[in-house]
Amino acid sequence: MTRHRACLIPLLLAPVFALPACETLFEHFTVIPPDEPPRPPLVVDVAEKLASPPVGDPAIIPLLEKAPNASVALVIVQGKVAPHIHERSDETVYVLEGGGDLLLDQEWRPVKAGDLIHIPMGTPHAFVNRDPTRTVVMSTFAPPFVKGDRVMLEEETRGR
Repeated sequence: MTRHRACLIPLLLAPVFALPACETLFEHFTVIPPDEPPRPPLVVDVAEKLASPPVGDPAIIPLLEKAPNASVALVIVQGKVAPHIHERSDETVYVLEGGGDLLLDQEWRPVKAGDLIHIPMGTPHAFVNRDPTRTVVMSTFAPPFVKGDRVMLEEETRGR
């Protein structure tokens, strides 16, 4: 019975991908396309980066910029992030510390440390810090963020 369950997904996909019934998909697919050279793993000391953040509000600390499929940055907000969209990238935000109010597609929502927010490209969003000091998030863009991707919108943060 266990063998049948283990083979269920390959059996369902076999007509589509022409895989033998009990082979794993991992033997046929790789994470890195064959024409792309392998990249070494990366370890970043985030605490060190936060110890001397750049000036600005929001302050942006790039962590991963040269990967072909995504970019990652720390964003430190003491005040607010004005309403905007991303025309080219989906953004996924993980709140590391602090919290506040997030405008997500015309609805304000409270967010706090530990929350994960996914913002599909073209979705209007903004943020107002409610922490007494700062809010720090890790923001991932896929595909990678490029200049011109952020398009500012009219300020619609009344009451926040």
